[in-house]
Amino acid sequence: MRPLFSKLYVKIFLWFWLTLAATFALLAGLSSMSFSELSYEPLRGGDAHYLKRLGHAIERSANKHDISAEQLINHGRFARRKQLYLYSVDQDKALQNFTPPHDIGLNELNFRQSMAPQMIFHEHFQALGPLLITLPDGQYQLYELRPGRKLPWLLRLKLMPTWLKVVVALGASLLLSLLFTRTLITPVNALRSAAKDIAAGNLQSRAPSNVRHDELGVLTDEFNAMAARLETLVNSQRSLLGDISHELRSPLTRLSLACALAQDSADSATLLQLQRIEKEAKQLDTLIARILMLSRLENRQQSIVRQRISVRELLAPVFADAKFEADSEHKQLSLAELSDSHFLYIDPQVVASACDNLLRNAIKYANQHIEVSLQWIDTIMLLSISDDGPGVAEHELAHLKEPFYRVGSARSRDSGGTGLGLAIANKAIAAHNGELVLQNNPQGGLVATIKLPTT
Repeated sequence: MRPLFSKLYVKIFLWFWLTLAATFALLAGLSSMSFSELSYEPLRGGDAHYLKRLGHAIERSANKHDISAEQLINHGRFARRKQLYLYSVDQDKALQNFTPPHDIGLNELNFRQSMAPQMIFHEHFQALGPLLITLPDGQYQLYELRPGRKLPWLLRLKLMPTWLKVVVALGASLLLSLLFTRTLITPVNALRSAAKDIAAGNLQSRAPSNVRHDELGVLTDEFNAMAARLETLVNSQRSLLGDISHELRSPLTRLSLACALAQDSADSATLLQLQRIEKEAKQLDTLIARILMLSRLENRQQSIVRQRISVRELLAPVFADAKFEADSEHKQLSLAELSDSHFLYIDPQVVASACDNLLRNAIKYANQHIEVSLQWIDTIMLLSISDDGPGVAEHELAHLKEPFYRVGSARSRDSGGTGLGLAIANKAIAAHNGELVLQNNPQGGLVATIKLPTT
């Protein structure tokens, strides 16, 4: 049984709370910075009663001794025990009985006269007020300061500018979310890339192994096990097909030899049967040869001997054979102009065979016309072969390059196809880092395009 903390849903839960914790930790760290904003809340309870008693005491003392506000707050018990600040709205005059530090701006306390008494919080002090009092020389707003008191952490957060709190919260959540997302997406992308490679035919592709023990780690291990099993099965199938085809050649050769010897002494009726046997044996020999070629290409056992060759030297014999075949079937073949100035670095025999296969396929299924075009885009040669035949259903195009696949239309075994020609051509082109693209012609018919790099 896997540990609790290795499970994906637990990790998501923990990352969520880690994000919250990191956000509060950053805010706590930044709360020690200096901010000049004030925060206040209505004065209640004992502090509210205390401020009222203080105001009444100041009013009684001032009226009893008939002294000014400045004389009162700097005299007796008020000067010794209290730090008082008076502000007169009418006279625009401020009085205090202490020398405030340079980092305390008392003018920040000049609230509106109609405001009820508040508990005022500042980074460097706390204050009670304002309380409107009436003295012989006018009306004042009374404040009592309590400097040097360290603000509670939550109040310091409250004093922080709103924009900073938003930036910290968004920054912490975005950063941690990005890190967490990467831990989730990285193995998913690796699996997607490996699956894409396997779908493209690279059965050796695997997702990178890791030390994850959560659901994604288990999925990666199971995917790699599946890919290994799939590679083994496919390679076994390919080897079996090649081995069987190779073993069939010897008895087939002996059959052809015996048939040829029997024809020398056969009568006319028997000769026809023997000739039929010989024809079928040749077709079977051709099929076996194609299967062996496909098996060697799929298993990378076909030796590719590359050499530099001009396009004319490569395609001229292929075009000549195709022209002869098209004329014999009374079909029109339009060929592209060949040039001696363009060269390819390929195995001429393998590529020429692939081109010949595609041309014969087009001639076989064309109604009247086959067109071959040749163009160059940067370092890529594009050889397109199109016919005016029945074409192929769109959903079957992707399967045409599969071995032994035949479409359920006019392009079928009735016309002599075995379903191997396009598969062999596709593997031959892929062995040269090229691509065979099959698509329907909007005017009707099929277009086969060979894309080959020139280097």
